[in-house]
Amino acid sequence: MSIGWAVKNDLSGKRSFDSEHSELLGNEHFVDINDGPEPEIAPLPPSNEELTARAKEQRDKLLTIAANRMGPLQDAVDIARATDDEVARLALWKDYRIHLNRIEQQEGFPLDIDWPLSPDEAPAQ
Repeated sequence: MSIGWAVKNDLSGKRSFDSEHSELLGNEHFVDINDGPEPEIAPLPPSNEELTARAKEQRDKLLTIAANRMGPLQDAVDIARATDDEVARLALWKDYRIHLNRIEQQEGFPLDIDWPLSPDEAPAQ
């Protein structure tokens, strides 16, 4: 009798194995319990749906930051008290927000995203 683990060949899963009560499936190999520590299972890469959800979550966080930065600038513009610098910074934040809202249109989305730099991160012009 052999006791150990039936490990999927792609290392995506394992189950305890007792040769007296179990059979290996075609996509599994046996690792004896006496051969060392329990085998490590490799995490599966995230699906396109998971990558899309993560990207949208990140985009939404960045949009929230942009809205918080834009609010006071827009207030100053709305009541005609904005300086030239504030008007220019508001335009930069609006452009940034447009780029964030278009990440799904990028060719590599969701696997490869070219995230725009916020006006706070971008080099001074």
